[in-house]
Amino acid sequence: MEFVRYKKARSGYRLGVSMAGALYDLADCYRRCRDLVGGRLPGVAAALAAASLRAFLTSPGVDAFLDALRRNGPGDGARALDTAALMLGAPLHDPGRFIGIGLNYRSHAREIGQPIPPEPPLFAKWANAITGPYHDVRLPTQSQAVDYEVELGVVIGRRARRVTMNEALDSVFGYTVINDVSARDLQFRTGQWLAGKISDGFAPMGPAVVEKADVGAAHDLVLETWVNGELRQQGHTSDMIYDVPALVSHLSQLVTLEPGDVIATGTPPGVGMSRTPPRYLAAGDVVRMQITGIGAIENRFVASD
Repeated sequence: MEFVRYKKARSGYRLGVSMAGALYDLADCYRRCRDLVGGRLPGVAAALAAASLRAFLTSPGVDAFLDALRRNGPGDGARALDTAALMLGAPLHDPGRFIGIGLNYRSHAREIGQPIPPEPPLFAKWANAITGPYHDVRLPTQSQAVDYEVELGVVIGRRARRVTMNEALDSVFGYTVINDVSARDLQFRTGQWLAGKISDGFAPMGPAVVEKADVGAAHDLVLETWVNGELRQQGHTSDMIYDVPALVSHLSQLVTLEPGDVIATGTPPGVGMSRTPPRYLAAGDVVRMQITGIGAIENRFVASD
């Protein structure tokens, strides 16, 4: 199943679920399936009313509801949505934590002349950076070196505290596409990267959170970026220095990961700063990113107000 956050014109966001090629309103599925799980699940209902995938994943009873959906589909009488009339937002707009991983592809480390890190370099993004899979991204006036980074996003679905690598995938709910937009001139002013990562709209995400079972092996995915139709990045998750189980296990030793937390797992080679001369983004540029089994996002970069 694939989970999205969508809206119609002049209405608020709602959660949707894609099954067998059709998109359904998740609250409608809940109304039609709740008898299969023994009645009302107040936490699930409240999360759906708030259109929060994070709240949904933390709700008591969510596992029973998801099992009913997998077994029985959207429920008798559920109507598929007309996707042409919908606008997608970021599928998970309010993570408790948004953790970024730096230098996590061997070939990317080589292209920028950095050694393999002895453990994953960490940074953070904040919720203000998250934007939809097809929304415009405003270029901040204080940066002249805005770069693109296609990344596999991991969404946590079960609390993870000091888990082993063998246990780590049990805590993963699904995957999404993330553009870890980076203002390089701000990022490298100091030894901390945060300033270059946190501008508004610097984390386009989507188009959906796809359950891990529907993606398959996270170490066998192709990531690609096009800028104005030109292929700039093409990498493979097998090139990761620290794969998904290693990252989840490592982070869970440092902090308790909770459902709805997001991990951006690093980018393959081909970023703008690695080119000679560097090729950064300008107003009007369109960046498309795709990961096999998950989907594609496409964002236009525009001048700041």
